[in-house]
Amino acid sequence: MFKTVIALVVAVVAAAGCATSTAPLERTLATAASPISFDGNVTGQPTNMVFVLNPDSSPATPGFGMQAGDTLRLTLPQSFRRNPRAPISADTDRNLVLTKGWPQRDVHLAGQYRIAYDEAGHAMVVTATRDIAIDGANAPGIKVIHLRGETFIDPAPGSYPVTVTHAAADGHAIEVWKGHIDILAQAPQARLAPTDFQLAPPLNSTIQRTAPGQLAPLLLGVLLWDAQGKPMNGVGIAPRDLVHYPRYTGGLLVQDTNGDHRLDPAVDKVVGGIIGAAPQGATGQSATSPLRADGTPLLSGEVLRSAGYPAAMGGGKPNPGLLAIQFKAGDKPGWYRPTVELIGGNGFQFAIKAKAP
Repeated sequence: MFKTVIALVVAVVAAAGCATSTAPLERTLATAASPISFDGNVTGQPTNMVFVLNPDSSPATPGFGMQAGDTLRLTLPQSFRRNPRAPISADTDRNLVLTKGWPQRDVHLAGQYRIAYDEAGHAMVVTATRDIAIDGANAPGIKVIHLRGETFIDPAPGSYPVTVTHAAADGHAIEVWKGHIDILAQAPQARLAPTDFQLAPPLNSTIQRTAPGQLAPLLLGVLLWDAQGKPMNGVGIAPRDLVHYPRYTGGLLVQDTNGDHRLDPAVDKVVGGIIGAAPQGATGQSATSPLRADGTPLLSGEVLRSAGYPAAMGGGKPNPGLLAIQFKAGDKPGWYRPTVELIGGNGFQFAIKAKAP
């Protein structure tokens, strides 16, 4: 009888435990080459990738936080070879950093989390050393993992599964993201990536607000690379040419090949363009290059990285490949979504909401 009672108690406790435990939330993991790398997803090159846990980069949309002892585990296939020449730095962001979802804006590692490599699981592990809130200096919270520092080497071309697991200090999985990493055989003919190097931290140009008919308060920024992976300098924005480039309704990206600072698609090289998207019936919207003191366009490679960055990081100096764009909303309220694109390469869409005062 006594044994029967004990067995019943154990069964009840076990059942209660099962009832209170919850399965982790399953989410989709998006991946892409890092915005600051030309070939971070190319076979044989150092892995330089971002893993998007929350695809909404708006500062108004919260990411997530971590409690002390929580872990984030980024598990890669064994095909991603660990690079022995890149040691793991537990207390710096050399190998990995958590970001807020837009360029150059990280959730600071110092005093908040540590980095480790789990050799048996072939995983990078982030452990919170204190509570990481989604407000204050961390706002709006964690949205992206950036794996970098030549920590791994990309495998043969193909699509590879990857998972990210957010677990509590007791090991219980809270959320699991699943996705794929696509490794290319060779780098694209051209590539661009959004950047905020033209702005003082922590400003964000990818999503902005303005009034109809007014300039966006911040310059948009993109980094440009050519087919050799070198920064693409001398590029500015010329008026659209719908006869020859009907895709680019918002203007042309033209490289000044003769150095006269006059962008002429008939003489210079058209390397891309801007695809406009605006509220129905809107007119007057435009994307242009800022002007220099002499009235000529400020071209990529001439734009200064903000002095808000340390001089050792290029602050206050011309930033190779950096193109600044001045955007003006049209006469209608609503969302304006210009997409900057390189021919033979990729594109990126900015979002500017015009709202009447």
